[in-house]
Amino acid sequence: MKKIILSALLGLAVVISCEKKTDEHAEHMTTEQTATDDHASHDEHATTDEHDENVKLELNNGEKWTMNAEMKPFINEMETQLNAFKPETDDYKTLGQNLSATNDNLLKSCTIKGTPHDVLHAWLLPHMEEIDKLKKADNKEDGNKIVGELKESIVKYHEFFN
Repeated sequence: MKKIILSALLGLAVVISCEKKTDEHAEHMTTEQTATDDHASHDEHATTDEHDENVKLELNNGEKWTMNAEMKPFINEMETQLNAFKPETDDYKTLGQNLSATNDNLLKSCTIKGTPHDVLHAWLLPHMEEIDKLKKADNKEDGNKIVGELKESIVKYHEFFN
């Protein structure tokens, strides 16, 4: 039950973060109008979620999905952080915090729409859950296992996105 609730909350946070960027670019509005519109937009999005959670992680007619240039540096940064981690000496909780911060920047850079957006989220939501598990890991053994799962997640990302 906790996983379902956590997944739903993470999914909503991701979708809202992606939508917020377009709301912030509204032209010719006062600060007060923008704040009101952002609030209304988030409320509307929460009730009419356009993110299709039934979309599965799959190729685009046999080809990799194209990732927008703004998001690629944050994926690369997460991969670098994971590859630089030394299980015997590094702190997995610090890695979890760093990955979480990088993931926040990834979400802020999200401009993908439609099916590519939904497919990305099919990869991203489980990846975010692993980052959260890493930050909460109770011991080094569990932390190192989760780091391995996150590395596998990055490999999976490269299988489906360019």
